[in-house]
Amino acid sequence: MQRYFKGLAIFCAVLLLAACAGTSAPSKQDMILGVWAGDIAGQSIVLEYTETQVVVESFGVSFPYEWVDGDSIRLDAMGQVVVSTVEFPSPDQMIQRSPQGVQTLRRVNP
Repeated sequence: MQRYFKGLAIFCAVLLLAACAGTSAPSKQDMILGVWAGDIAGQSIVLEYTETQVVVESFGVSFPYEWVDGDSIRLDAMGQVVVSTVEFPSPDQMIQRSPQGVQTLRRVNP
């Protein structure tokens, strides 16, 4: 009987490890989606990222963006193209680094 429980415990442990290994973190492409707030050039702004657009809510304009690779996006803001590296220190904080500077945004929960 003790051998049975020992075997069952090992089986459950292996099953748990396999389940954890199969669960991956969300991609940056998924994490960027949503509404973000921050200060850019001394002005507070709210940005909404969809799969292909960045909507600047306070100005009522949107700009297309695309993923260059797994870490960088290319934003075309009225002919000015900016490539930014995107980092997520936490699910509620995004840092974008570009030659123009560093922007820190925080997620706005609905």
